[in-house]
Amino acid sequence: MPSIEQVQINAGGDGLIVLKICLAFILFSLAIDIKKEDFKTLYSNPKSVIIGSISQIIVLPLFTYLLVLLLNPPASIAMGMMLVAACPCGNMSTYVSYLAKGFIPLSITITAISTLSASFTTPFNFYLYASNYGPTKLMLQEIHISFSYLLGSIFLLLVLPLVAGISLKQYFPAFIQKINKPVKILALLFFLIFLAGAFIANRQVFIDFLPQIFGVVFIQNALAFFLGYLLPKVFKLPETHCRSISIETGIHNSGLGLILVMTFFKGNGGMALIAAWWGIWHIIAGMSLAYFWKKTTKREIV
Repeated sequence: MPSIEQVQINAGGDGLIVLKICLAFILFSLAIDIKKEDFKTLYSNPKSVIIGSISQIIVLPLFTYLLVLLLNPPASIAMGMMLVAACPCGNMSTYVSYLAKGFIPLSITITAISTLSASFTTPFNFYLYASNYGPTKLMLQEIHISFSYLLGSIFLLLVLPLVAGISLKQYFPAFIQKINKPVKILALLFFLIFLAGAFIANRQVFIDFLPQIFGVVFIQNALAFFLGYLLPKVFKLPETHCRSISIETGIHNSGLGLILVMTFFKGNGGMALIAAWWGIWHIIAGMSLAYFWKKTTKREIV
């Protein structure tokens, strides 16, 4: 059996196109929920928004890097961990925050900020930490990936569907109101179908190597939820705000991570497995955490 460093996830040219369409659809489904009124949270709760954005954009990538130094995983696994941590919030975060009795306007605002800024923050965080860890630095050099190329590609992947969604929301609000829920359901279904297809096509790889990445993803994801809850607690934010920030930090857009792996790293096994398993595990963990908070809440704290 080859090592995880030698394995490649097979998506094929058509598979990569389908994945990009899925991601664009998911981002579009997020963008049509973004409206000017949501950003009133920036003024009514600026402290919560700032801390939530710092947790998602700065704290998690930094602590992921420290975790990599501690665990010293193979280069491809370390790269996958850094890439997922650098990605923006996932499309399920607002819904999970709702189930957890979080503060929904804060969740929407953090998701919007992290997604809109991801064309710069994702390549910056990924490149910063990957170029400062020996094994991943060598990997970057071997594939000749540059920050400017990564930045330009992510800009195109993210900005177009976001601009389309926000523009339609602005000029055709009645139409968007009608299609909002179906679009979100379809976006999630498409992504789940793609993940299922990718799993079936590469099932032996998952069976062989899942034990190597399960613990790593579990620890990193648990760390994300924990840091996302602890940071706002330290700053004495309301409980509902702490829950939303925790979920925003723990649920990431691993679909974007998969596209970047397929586009820039030729489906590198360790990276793709980390991103793919994150896409499954963060939903399981997030839903479990939301259920726990919902059951233990005696009353809503706003």
